[in-house]
Amino acid sequence: MKKLDFETAENLAAKMRSEHLRISSSEPVNTETVLRQLNILTVFRPLSDNIFGLSLITPDKKNRFMLVNSKVTPGAQHFTIAHELYHLYFDENPQPHFYNPLFTEPSERSANMFASALLMPKEGVMNVIPAEELKKKEVSIDTILRLENLYGISHTTMALRLKELHVIGPEYADELKSLSITKEAALRGYDDKLYRKGDGERLVIGDFGSKARKLFEEEKISEGHYLELLNVIGYGKSKDSAGC
Repeated sequence: MKKLDFETAENLAAKMRSEHLRISSSEPVNTETVLRQLNILTVFRPLSDNIFGLSLITPDKKNRFMLVNSKVTPGAQHFTIAHELYHLYFDENPQPHFYNPLFTEPSERSANMFASALLMPKEGVMNVIPAEELKKKEVSIDTILRLENLYGISHTTMALRLKELHVIGPEYADELKSLSITKEAALRGYDDKLYRKGDGERLVIGDFGSKARKLFEEEKISEGHYLELLNVIGYGKSKDSAGC
């Protein structure tokens, strides 16, 4: 499969926004809300540092599952979810796989392009940047921090998106990536939670617990098996035991 071109990635992201998410072309994406809206069973768990997430879909495309590393930064978690949405909805040959940002296969690069377009919509980004900064192609740190916190995206990812949109040049993008963004955020009164690694919190989104309960009530599984299934999703341990 060939990597998507820029225009196709933008169009697919726009399609996801309008047809699946029912949001405007500039509105920020709340990834947890999206997962609930699309009824994608999602498990947040601490994983190894080189694994950001995983997704899989049943052959009939009726059931979708996602695994997200809760130890990476919130910005990275949001991007991982958007990346996996591409595999679940637009990949021609979706296969279970582990996501690592360093992977360079065509399908992975396509998913990254889609995720960037979905989470950082061109129209929304351009509307936030002052005209004078657009003219100079030198977006201020204040504007960049505003964009990152508005769209819930990591600093490096935002710098790459601005370069991709030709809002800034390659040299300035490299300069931005070399900054200590947590320091810059603190100096301007921003909470640095977006840029700090997650605490490995366990969270489940979806109706897994409800389905397990139904099987138990219909006497298709034993009580022991039911409790075992609840244990798999961390029943009683997550802040959102959805469906339990």
